Amino acid sequence: MPKRRETEATRRRRAQLAKYRQGPNGKWESNAKKAVAIRVKRQSLRIGPLLASCKAKKVALEARNFQAALRLVKDLRDCSDEACLQSLIGEISSLSVTAPLLRRTLIPKVLREVSARFPNVREQVTPIIAKWRAVYAQEEQRVADRQHQAPRRRPTSSSGSSSSSSSSSTPEVVRMPQTPGPSRRALKQRRITFFLR
Repeated sequence: MPKRRETEATRRRRAQLAKYRQGPNGKWESNAKKAVAIRVKRQSLRIGPLLASCKAKKVALEARNFQAALRLVKDLRDCSDEACLQSLIGEISSLSVTAPLLRRTLIPKVLREVSARFPNVREQVTPIIAKWRAVYAQEEQRVADRQHQAPRRRPTSSSGSSSSSSSSSTPEVVRMPQTPGPSRRALKQRRITFFLR
């Protein structure tokens, strides 16, 4: 009798059934233990859509804040008297900002330039810019810490024979001493406070 041909769908179905009959640790378990594992897995399936919805809400909120910041920048540039600026202080102070929003809209720089023309409002503007500076510095520090904790790939070294042959054939490179320049932290701090001063 000829052997029945096994299709790819049949092989996948057989592998799925074999995995279902096993427990979460790859061993054959009782039906009670499998039922508990299936119940937990079914409940955890809701976490994915929940996280996706939270991320979508966060993106939508950041988009609304960005549009509000752009509108406030336009209103600040159109301010011609102190009363106009005073009417925008409340909305500016309640604006939720992030480091990308401050960097893209440059609202601290515009607010500082406009408030310089009206000394009576400068006392209310200074705490707002200080709060934005702290938010920007914290987010930049968080990004730097995340990049520092990320694993770095080490360059692959050549074999000993190739290195010995190359060292014997190529002349030795003499490096000139470099003068100490500004540290990376100083350059980063200068970039952070460029538009927040």
